[in-house]
Amino acid sequence: MISLIYIGKSADDLRFFIHLDGRHAGGITVHSVCGDTFSYGILVVPALRGRGIARAALHQLFALMRTRGFTRAVVSIAPDNAASLSLHHALGFAERQREKSAVWMERAL
Repeated sequence: MISLIYIGKSADDLRFFIHLDGRHAGGITVHSVCGDTFSYGILVVPALRGRGIARAALHQLFALMRTRGFTRAVVSIAPDNAASLSLHHALGFAERQREKSAVWMERAL
């Protein structure tokens, strides 16, 4: 079972450990908030990648952020990170901008 464990130091510090069956599996940090839109970074421990952990954790994050009044998520992904690009396309993100260093994607919650 995937769960998000809040580790922030204040109400505005939205950082979470990702746990898989009670064990550390990665983390998510909400690092930018603008109106009803937020962006984030996610990391899954390399040995646990490919198991659907990021997908499950992001679904939980999106549900939490909806309860806080957010309506849109934006993410920046390295153009050579095929796994993350594929995941975000599967989650309904649309590409909005592509540069040498980043692909910007967004979706409604």
